Amino acid sequence: MNDELKTMQTELTIARQEKEIMELKWRLQKTQAEKSSRLEDSLFAPSLYEHYQKVAVTLSKSGVIPTAYRGKPEDIFVAMAMGYQLGFPVEQSLQDVAVINGRPCLWGDGLLSLCLNHPECQKINEDPILNGNNIIGYSCTVVRKGHEPHTQTFTMQDAEHAGLLKKGGVWKSYPTRMLQMRARSLALRDKFADALRGLRIAEIEEDDGRIIEAETTEVKAPTQTEKLKKILSTEREESTEIPVHNSGRDDVLVSDEDIKEIESLMHQKKFDSARRKKALDYFKVDEMEELSEAQAKVFLLQLGKA
Repeated sequence: MNDELKTMQTELTIARQEKEIMELKWRLQKTQAEKSSRLEDSLFAPSLYEHYQKVAVTLSKSGVIPTAYRGKPEDIFVAMAMGYQLGFPVEQSLQDVAVINGRPCLWGDGLLSLCLNHPECQKINEDPILNGNNIIGYSCTVVRKGHEPHTQTFTMQDAEHAGLLKKGGVWKSYPTRMLQMRARSLALRDKFADALRGLRIAEIEEDDGRIIEAETTEVKAPTQTEKLKKILSTEREESTEIPVHNSGRDDVLVSDEDIKEIESLMHQKKFDSARRKKALDYFKVDEMEELSEAQAKVFLLQLGKA
């Protein structure tokens, strides 16, 4: 009787193990199928790539596409691929997706449309901030299902602190629109990061590109850039006070990639804690993560020359 019981227990154990093995195999097959499905659900998939590459070449020769895409099949393909991931047809992709500074972005109205169509979006309100009859800023309030209402503002004072008003351009011609785009970008990126997938507003990316270019090309004496070079120099001048440049803040924070690159260069150049603090004081921040994207670009540029 004991032998029969042991045999039954052994058989039950083997059966349980076989069941567990089958479940593990099924989970593995399911995971592999999901990975394969995700890889195939892209214009870069082998089954789609060649066709849409030809489409991009054909469209690049057309006169009825945005001027920025004419003669640029590679940019058209990137725009179509990004639009595909967002659920946009080809036509909408070329209208709403822009490739600026080598990065796919969405024009402001396209970004707003994407968030409004999100299943958890309940309301997005954009309102001017008035001082008498003058618009001095914009606010954007986002209400997402299951979340508290979230409001971000951007004012002319913020723009001045960020150095956006110095170069004129769109800030001189369309200040209200730019205030609206900045507030919109801050609020939507805070509450709909899953929908935007890191996408930025094209108007802002284009504007920031002009600001960064201006900051890195204006090097006539005596400039803040020269002061930064002095801080980053391998010659330690502990007794010399370095004037602090209040470059203010930008609404776009430094990326993780830029932080890693800055840290790597500082390590290569054997920065001690004092020199690191001087560099951060130059930008009026306490931590690397508080840098704006524009500040990080200037920092990297000068680190490369130091």
